[in-house]
Amino acid sequence: GDSKQFVDRLAAYAAEKLGVKFLFGTTVEGLDIEGDHVRAVMTSAGPVAGDAVVISMGPESGLLGRRYGIDLPVYPVKGYTATIPLEDESKGPTMGGADEDRLIGYSRLGNRLRMSSTAEFTGFDRTFKPADFKTIISTGKDLFPGAFDEKKAVFWAGLRPMMPNSVPVIGQARYKNLYLDTGHGHVGWTMACGSGKILADLVSGRKPEIDPQGLVYGG
Repeated sequence: GDSKQFVDRLAAYAAEKLGVKFLFGTTVEGLDIEGDHVRAVMTSAGPVAGDAVVISMGPESGLLGRRYGIDLPVYPVKGYTATIPLEDESKGPTMGGADEDRLIGYSRLGNRLRMSSTAEFTGFDRTFKPADFKTIISTGKDLFPGAFDEKKAVFWAGLRPMMPNSVPVIGQARYKNLYLDTGHGHVGWTMACGSGKILADLVSGRKPEIDPQGLVYGG
């Protein structure tokens, strides 16, 4: 599936139908805390107050959390992705899969082929160079010969928010109205809707519809 298309349309629906306000291009600078409550999130656009605050900042979640005494060992693990239009759609994959020998995953996004690989510990460095995708491209050629023109590839590198045990953390953290939903590693979109449902139930004081055992934060 196309995660960007999903979140773009979800955001549009939330804004139009539910009155959700999104602050794009806004930097979170810290939290305004009084006693056992977070009064507001301090941002480059000014303070944003709310009844509940959720830290869901990907690999940066740990950086913010540790500033306020929250033991959150989320670490960035760098991965690389190539997205290439299919010149001959009949030669591309019909479903997602993986080359387990080279540890490269692939999926079909309409008339595009997406391939991803690599897990590097490089801190918060998101830079990349063409040579970083050599194995990805060669694997694509071996698996799907004649399907694409590598010169049309769009390259990208990003950071997976990994926990040491590869299990995300969801739930209340340290302050009564502060919650976590982070640390999903390379399956963030896969687990997003379920994680959001668990968190919504916890924030609302309901018994989670999905069993949260092993996921609820305890640090």
